[in-house]
Amino acid sequence: MTHVTQQFRRVARWSCVLLLTTCPPLAQAQTLRDAPPIIKPTPVATQGEIDSALHARKFHEALALIDGRLASGVTDPLLHYNAACCLAQLGELPEAERRLLACVSAGFRDFDLMEADPDLEPIRASTTYEAIFEARERVESKTPRAPGANRSRRSAPDPLVQWKAAHGDNYRYDRDEDGNLVYATILEPQAHARMKAMLSELQRHLLKAYFLKPSTTPVLVAIVRPEDAKAYLDRPEIKGMYLHRERRLVARDTGQSLQHEFVHLAHYAHMDRLGQRHPMWVQEGLASLYEDYELKADGRIEFHPNIRFNLARKQVTSNTARAWKDLVSLSSESFMEDAERLYPQTRAMFEFFARERKLEDFYRALCDTFAADPDGSSAIERAFGEPLSKVEARWRKWMIERGAVDDSVTRGDASLGFTADEAVDGVKVRSFVARSAAKAAGIRVNDVILSIDGVPVRNRDELMLAVARLALGRAIEVRYRRDAVELAVQIVPRPLGQ
Repeated sequence: MTHVTQQFRRVARWSCVLLLTTCPPLAQAQTLRDAPPIIKPTPVATQGEIDSALHARKFHEALALIDGRLASGVTDPLLHYNAACCLAQLGELPEAERRLLACVSAGFRDFDLMEADPDLEPIRASTTYEAIFEARERVESKTPRAPGANRSRRSAPDPLVQWKAAHGDNYRYDRDEDGNLVYATILEPQAHARMKAMLSELQRHLLKAYFLKPSTTPVLVAIVRPEDAKAYLDRPEIKGMYLHRERRLVARDTGQSLQHEFVHLAHYAHMDRLGQRHPMWVQEGLASLYEDYELKADGRIEFHPNIRFNLARKQVTSNTARAWKDLVSLSSESFMEDAERLYPQTRAMFEFFARERKLEDFYRALCDTFAADPDGSSAIERAFGEPLSKVEARWRKWMIERGAVDDSVTRGDASLGFTADEAVDGVKVRSFVARSAAKAAGIRVNDVILSIDGVPVRNRDELMLAVARLALGRAIEVRYRRDAVELAVQIVPRPLGQ
């Protein structure tokens, strides 16, 4: 797996947690008869491992990890809730009902989520499920509340309060009441404000184009410290993740993964209101599309090819891209098993939908036809007015004719002349090459590059794409942060290695 694809790979495989015991050889049994048994401790799963398994819909593995965490003494109502969902999807219905009751007894109160969650569909007709909601109505009918107050907002836990209880004053905390978003970040004040403005603008666009309303319950957006990231994002190549049941988006930086996961956040809220769970190719294709975009002053949006495009184009030219009729019929589990290959293809499909100005039409058609055709193929045909096979043929032709995207900088290409590490809100200059244009312009080691020629640069992959677009001899503006001060400088790129 290349570094390029690791940047966006959001799912990892996990092995089940097993209790390992060792037994002495027969010859040693008498000697060791009175010795206590030797038990190797079972590693306790991190929340990040559980989140990854749930996101990939690997229910057996997720259940094993959850049970291991509960056995270690961790108390969290969401663990019982997620166990109930796994068991319901695995067909273990009596145990799923028991776990659902256990989660409520332990303090779970997000009943709107419980009502909307399709993973609990197998036990909705059970007496346990009905009893839970009868009890909820009895309790809420006796609880005074202000006129117009929303029951779910009162009863659902505040994710910001939970995060602050776990992490204290190590974060910058903030709220966006209009968008029902709460923030916990490690960003400097200007970077924090810039991120909030970006997400507010993105949310307005998403609601207008597809989703209509924000979430009815607060959702946390956290940009985390590296030492905290491993509790939620268990591998370095996983840059961000949104887990809907926890109403929590965690990201390592403010780059493309944050945008990707934010689309999931908004999309899930809409699916909850509709009582639908759109196919995984739609969820990931739409989210991947928003990894690289530009909102114009007149309200239009322009999507740019990113590092996924060349991977998808190679699949098309080598005739290894999945046929659309097969791709749309994949289960969530099957899609995620082949995520490394399918993410680029689905992003390219959605980029084509947008280029043909059919993206919003497709999404509305998907919502309208979901009950009769949940895989989305009818929605494509309705939006384009053509059979699926003809739309796919036009997409393949477009992919080939468009040509490859320049996503590398080689000898002689325009270059700024530095190497960099990632730094949450940008990339930190690590060293300079010979005849560095950046060094000549006054950039120093440890300066954090924020944008190049107006393009945000929030990680090394974005840096590579931004530099690859530069031309020799044309001065561009580079914005950067030196300690807490943001500055700008004009730089004329020089040929790399010359």
